[in-house]
Amino acid sequence: MSIKDFAEKFIKAEDEAWQKGNCDALEKLEDPNVVYHMSAPFGEVVGFEVHKQQILGNRMVASEIKQDWKYLIGEGNLFAMGYKSRVISNGKVPGFPPAGKEITNDGLFLFHMKNGKIIEAWYNGTVTGLDLQVYLKK
Repeated sequence: MSIKDFAEKFIKAEDEAWQKGNCDALEKLEDPNVVYHMSAPFGEVVGFEVHKQQILGNRMVASEIKQDWKYLIGEGNLFAMGYKSRVISNGKVPGFPPAGKEITNDGLFLFHMKNGKIIEAWYNGTVTGLDLQVYLKK
């Protein structure tokens, strides 16, 4: 499988996880000890189970989630993708915006693979619409 084909599989698995809460396909693409190095306010996410819980937890704050991934380039065991997301808050979780308010995320991911699975990823981007002082106290 080409690195671009793998990236396309990853996009479909992410969509399934974020839209339906089904992380099965994503689990097949990530190493159990995967590490996501995220920019503020997210910090480091270590392990597939933690990544899964992060996705499921974030689904609880949203009435609508839209993600847009774009494969940029890949070679060997590395690939890069552009990322944008738009989340509409459901207003049910303390520390998150009131119902109907938008949280956006725009950035770049660099993925490192080994033995056909993602072992590490780096993210750099911006988040708007989230009160970072409240979020970081969680």
